[in-house]
Amino acid sequence: MNWGTVVNCALAPGALLLLALPALANSQARRWIPVVVLVALADSAATLLPILDKHLQLPGAHWNWSGKLIDIAVMGAIAIGLIVSGAFRARDFGLTLRQAPGTARALVFMALPFLLAILVLTATMFGESKPPTAETLQYQATLPGLAEELVWRGMLLALFDRMFAGRFALWGAPIGYGAIATSLVFGLLHGAQFDSKLVLHTSVLAGLVPGLTGFLLAWLRVRTKSLVFPVLLHNATNVILEAVPLLLH
Repeated sequence: MNWGTVVNCALAPGALLLLALPALANSQARRWIPVVVLVALADSAATLLPILDKHLQLPGAHWNWSGKLIDIAVMGAIAIGLIVSGAFRARDFGLTLRQAPGTARALVFMALPFLLAILVLTATMFGESKPPTAETLQYQATLPGLAEELVWRGMLLALFDRMFAGRFALWGAPIGYGAIATSLVFGLLHGAQFDSKLVLHTSVLAGLVPGLTGFLLAWLRVRTKSLVFPVLLHNATNVILEAVPLLLH
């Protein structure tokens, strides 16, 4: 067993728990802390399963397709349970196709410039150095955004915003502690990783870019009141990061 992978999967639940602890001061908010930890643990475990059990992997696949699919199924089941209980609405998790007024402006003035910036930065500073395989493009264009947005900008954002009521207006979106907490942990997971010998490897750039991207995705989720465009933007970013070498060759 690769204990580095196991420890990496424990980073998110641990970090989210620490950031949720201030909710202990509120009797109504503290009951959501175990749900936050449950969601984070379930997300990590579902993604890890095919890595621990090779029989769950898709034959010949380089990417963790089955882990993401299991993750989507598990997160969907938890979301349905919370909705059926009456504690949350589907719209609280962004599970709606209906977009808030002003969504087009948010896309034109925030999302599209962001994608252009990622394209320029990938071509000049970072990104993959070799053209991607067809499987890589297919994977990056579909599952990461679906799974990760459901978890981070869907369920975890809603749970943190339920625990912490404070908001400030940012370009038409009421941003709360949830957007900040989830973005910090999202960046941490990309910028700090343990290897198989449990040696910690860190990269400020590898954590900063996903952290800022996570905050933009959270802003877009709050602004549009839907996960549709955060999912599309997430997958488009991943494809750009992989495909720029293909375009340049």
